[in-house]
Formats: sequence, C-alpha cells, structure tokens
Amino acid sequence: MTARGFYTLLLGLMLMVTALSVSSEGAFLLGAAALIAIAVSLVCVLCALLTCRITQDIPGGQADRGSACVYALLIRMFSPLPLGPLTLTVALPSGRQSDFTLAPGYLSTRSENTFTCPHVGVFGVGLISIAFTDCFGLFILRHRVRQPLSKLTVLPVPAKTAPLQYSPGEGESTVTQRANADLTTPADTRAWQEGDELKRVHWKLSMRRQTLMVHTYETPQRPDALVILDCGAVSAPENRRAAVADAMLETCAGVLKGLLEAKRLTRLPLTGDAPRELSGQGPEHLPAMLTALAQEPLGAASDFSRVLLMASRRMQRTGSTAIITSTLTPAVADAAIMLGRMGPHIRFVLVCAGEPDATQTKLLGLLWASGIEAAHVAC
Repeated sequence: MTARGFYTLLLGLMLMVTALSVSSEGAFLLGAAALIAIAVSLVCVLCALLTCRITQDIPGGQADRGSACVYALLIRMFSPLPLGPLTLTVALPSGRQSDFTLAPGYLSTRSENTFTCPHVGVFGVGLISIAFTDCFGLFILRHRVRQPLSKLTVLPVPAKTAPLQYSPGEGESTVTQRANADLTTPADTRAWQEGDELKRVHWKLSMRRQTLMVHTYETPQRPDALVILDCGAVSAPENRRAAVADAMLETCAGVLKGLLEAKRLTRLPLTGDAPRELSGQGPEHLPAMLTALAQEPLGAASDFSRVLLMASRRMQRTGSTAIITSTLTPAVADAAIMLGRMGPHIRFVLVCAGEPDATQTKLLGLLWASGIEAAHVAC
C-alpha cells in the first residue's frame, strides 16, 4: 500500500465512524466511496499479479560489441479496471540494471527495446521484477520474475592488425635446421663450414672450385600458428578493467581473422577455468572462435609465465605465435624469449590502460632486442 492508499483508508474509516456517530449521510457516502476505491484497487492489482504471464526473448542471441540488440517482451494479464503504468526492472547487456515504465494494455502488453552492447561477454538480459499499481495509485505490488534471463553473447569485433609474420626456420639453430631439412630437395650450395656432414658435400662442384662446397636443403615450413591469450585476471584499474579486457579480446580476434583468411592452420588454446582448444584453417572457423572468446571469462587464477612455458612443447610444429596479455613481468618476458629461441616468429602484444609504465617499457625493449616483435595497445 502506498502513502496515498494509507491516507485514503484512514479517511474512509474516519468518515464511516463519523457517519455512524452523527448519522451523516454525506460522510457515509464519502467514507463508503473511499473504502470501495481501496477494495477495487486491491482486487485489480491482485488479479494482475496472479494472472501475469511473461514471455521475453532476444532474437539471434548474439550481437557485436558496440552494436545494439533487440529485446522483445510480452506481458499477458487480466484486470477488471485499467492499471497504472508498470514499473519494470531490467538487466541490461552492460551488466547493470535499470528501471523502465510501460503503459499496460487491456489483456496484453508488447514492447520491443534496443539496448547497446558496450562490452564483450555473455550477459543475462531480461526482466528481473515488475511492479503493478492501480489507476488511483493506492497499491503497489512488486513481483520478482523467476523466469531465467535470456542469454546474449556479445562478440568481439576483430581489430585491424598487421599480418602475422610466418617465417619458420629463421633464427633456428643448426641442429634444428638439420633435423627439419628435407634431404630430397637440394635448394642451393655454399662453402663448407665447421660441423657440416661429409654426405652433404657437393664433390663435383668442389673439384671445379678447388674448395669444399656443400648442399643446402629446403627447410619445410612449420604448419601451425598458435595464438595464446592470457585468460588470467586483467591487470588494470577497476574502472578500466572492462575496456582492457575488450581490447585484449578484439586484438586476439584480429590476429585470428588474419590467420584464418590466409588459410593458416590456427590453434587457440584457452587456459581459463575450463581449459579447451579450438583450431581451424579457413574463415568459416572464425565465428566459432569469436564465440569462444566471448564466452571466456578473463579472471582465471593462473600464472601466465607458466602457461607460456607449457606451450614450449608445441614449438616443433609452430611457425608463428601471437601472445596477447595485459601482464608483462620479467618472468613473462623470459618465457616469451625462450619460445622465440625455439624457432617460431613471436608477436608479443601488451594491452594496457594508457601507456606502459617504465618497467613495462624496458621489458618491451628487451623483447625487441631478443628478436621478438613487441607492441602495446593502449585503451
């Protein structure tokens, strides 16, 4: 009951007592009208509450970050008399809640609203509670909706990134090159060096030039590209954490898009609370990877340097590796340098809120000096 309803009830009771005390017909009629209004208002609100049926949906269930989604709501209810505006508490794709007012129809009320999607992730969108009020404003009954919220997946929009260099074999040790060399496909010749095997000597050419010449062979290209996303807690101030997470996911999506459009065999291990791995070799695999990125909650309790060290066992088949993180520590830098020494091209992307601090700047310079393509993304 609202304050207006309380005073109306009090007035009605006082008028009825006065009418019975002094036998006043006018006071009796006014008191009876107030009490009848109280009774009718309560019946109308209770009927609406008990007969309310809610249907809500988000067509498609997906949207790109920065776009808008359509939220369709249908409320069916019955009331003997018209009701006042309905007050709806709705969960939004931003993770917040907001109140809306909606004019009710006689038997059903339809509404379609568009909500912006500012952040990547999976959000529950829909009606949390609904408040019914009568046309006199005497009663307000709030009903908490037990129907589960509609799930909306907000996908990352792939950022524009430079093509990932794919140059396997460069920078590898002589032992690694010999292990990967295709001995059936001679590529060129060069002067003999200490440590070369005698079976590689080109004897006819050596006789003509009067110096030892050896065959060089084609080194087969490593087929895999590996994209490592830091699924741990985002290193950023609380008010910038969502923006940094969006930038990380969209940078990762941009790298994946470039690789898949080039039809490179791409692997995306996700090392969060529920580890899994996706792979593909073509643009048709991009939607599944974008959905997996949106569904990945960044915040797992893991040491990213250990994640990089665990990836070292993949390096024999990996030609390019992209590392996206918001955390750059000496341990992470050492792990990235170790991966780079194993042969594949490494791109290290640091995503941070603003410019890197002095320590991060020094570590980025160390990565560059170690032959790693290091960059940062400020948001």
